[in-house]
Amino acid sequence: MDKWRFISLDIKNGFWNMALDEAILNAVIEKRSPHTVRFYKWKPSTASIGRNQSLSTEVDIEFTKKKGYNVVRRITGGGAVFHDSNGEITYSIVCPIKFLERFNAIKVLDQFEIITQGIVTGLNNYGLQPKKGVIHCPAIFLDGKKFSGNAQVRKKGYLLQHGTILLDIDPELMYSVLKAPENVGKSRMVRSVRAKCIGIKDQLQDYNETQFLKALKYGFENTLGIKLKEGYFSDYEIEMAKRLVKEKYSNIEWLKKYE
Repeated sequence: MDKWRFISLDIKNGFWNMALDEAILNAVIEKRSPHTVRFYKWKPSTASIGRNQSLSTEVDIEFTKKKGYNVVRRITGGGAVFHDSNGEITYSIVCPIKFLERFNAIKVLDQFEIITQGIVTGLNNYGLQPKKGVIHCPAIFLDGKKFSGNAQVRKKGYLLQHGTILLDIDPELMYSVLKAPENVGKSRMVRSVRAKCIGIKDQLQDYNETQFLKALKYGFENTLGIKLKEGYFSDYEIEMAKRLVKEKYSNIEWLKKYE
């Protein structure tokens, strides 16, 4: 059984969260760090946009400034996301693509799904019956409503996959931070989110964050056939993340790359 590093719940701002994910990816590629599963939260709340998106069409910058939120561009694909500091847990996984191919997951979508199966298996322990599907990106649904969106980046035979696990959802706030598509009003997007998305906290009996994370950890171990051993960021990763925060993630040129 492969032993991987497990970094338990960590709370950072948006720049640091994205810098640490990229630093882990680089360190694993360089064989300086083990394959890693990480959980984290965002403080302050943060809007993240996909690597190919235009900031001005996706995020209301004035609103985020007024609220003191971060705005960050990811290195992964996918669409704009609002990460509520109180309403979400995010996971990330860094591993070789060849590892996932052991499960006959050869296509990109299959590789997404073998990872998200870890979340499904973990939530089965709570008596929930989530289902995988695709809505703009590979996603996980409960009662037909999306609670997890996921994105990847691939580099030198390795991948970083991260995604949201929505606990609570405030559609009004979400579409104050994010802009509605052109020719679509905010109220329509708010109604759409209410109809299509769900926060799963209310569906869990006696929600306890520690137990919830243990269940997710078990889900990944069971699905991937690995043993997750508690670990920490290396000094190398921290130093790289510091540099990435300064030179990339908090840099307006990176954020406004496609303006």
